[in-house]
Amino acid sequence: MPLQGHWARVNTPVRETTPRERLLVRAVIALVGMAAVATVIVAIATSGNGTSGTPLAAGCIRVELPSTMGAVSSDLCGNTARQFCLSPAANSEPIDTQVQPKCRDQGYAIAPQ
Repeated sequence: MPLQGHWARVNTPVRETTPRERLLVRAVIALVGMAAVATVIVAIATSGNGTSGTPLAAGCIRVELPSTMGAVSSDLCGNTARQFCLSPAANSEPIDTQVQPKCRDQGYAIAPQ
């Protein structure tokens, strides 16, 4: 059973907001809006990871590996690339189908399975 005047008591503000409080709320909303716009601009400006389009030096391979945050890209050159191509990691799933052709293209031996 509803109480007399209950709705009015619950929905009546305790006090009115002051002009200073309204100005503060507007300022915070404006700052959050500017931060959102700046974030979008920075995200658009840096949308490439910087490594996908850059050419590799001779004897280097680029390996994209699954990671906790999506994927990680590593550029391996020279002896490091040679050791990686011979390692068990280069011959294990799921990266073996991606890594082995890159190792062969650069002339590195692949460990027998």
